Amino acid sequence: RGFVTPEFLQCNSITFLAIDQMNRACDGTDPNRLDTRIKNTLASLNLKAAERAIDLADASSALSHVRFGLQFVGDTGWSLCYEICLRLHEAACLANYLNSSPDEVLKHFEEIINHARKFEDKIKANCIMIKSSASGNIKGAINSAFIILNQLGESFPSVATPEDIQNAIAS
Repeated sequence: RGFVTPEFLQCNSITFLAIDQMNRACDGTDPNRLDTRIKNTLASLNLKAAERAIDLADASSALSHVRFGLQFVGDTGWSLCYEICLRLHEAACLANYLNSSPDEVLKHFEEIINHARKFEDKIKANCIMIKSSASGNIKGAINSAFIILNQLGESFPSVATPEDIQNAIAS
């Protein structure tokens, strides 16, 4: 069964400490020298820690865990462990948004857009990107939101008349 138990995955302070120690032990090691199963486990643990760090509003810890997680999945992450890779890049988008690093948000957003297998896999990244771009370009963020909503089947008139607004409220 290995060292990863459900209790271990609760992500308490001991778990963070253990994951940090594993990351330090592997830092500087060529990830290709590790067994694929071990790399995937380490990537998954770092993803769990990154998501928990985001929940705790600790963007810098989240970014550290994301960096290690992406290092473990490597260049073949999208093909070999798609779900972990997708969630790591989503966590990277969110942590960089929280850390006010729009260029990094864009980098991970583009990675998701270029590799996502279906539209649904792009939604979280699009939402984060809209939030990120809203601080500097509210009109562009609104247009992006309308495009995404249109792709989801919700259409909006380009210019809303009072009648359009009444009909939308009534329905």
